[in-house]
Amino acid sequence: MNFKNLTFEERIVANFINKAFEERNQNMISTIVWINNHTNYLVNQRPDVHRAMNNLTNKQFNHVIAEILLPF
Repeated sequence: MNFKNLTFEERIVANFINKAFEERNQNMISTIVWINNHTNYLVNQRPDVHRAMNNLTNKQFNHVIAEILLPF
């Protein structure tokens, strides 16, 4: 997936969410619930993603999700 129009931190989050999205059979609701339920995983295993998510505004986070879902 091409995320050239995203900022560096948005790309970090987009790549992580996109991978989780694909692992959950392209179900965005399941993906968001999984991410919400696995914050400890993010803190311990993916601090780069956790830090980037915390730095995004709601508008930026929505933009990331829109970019992932846009092809559909």
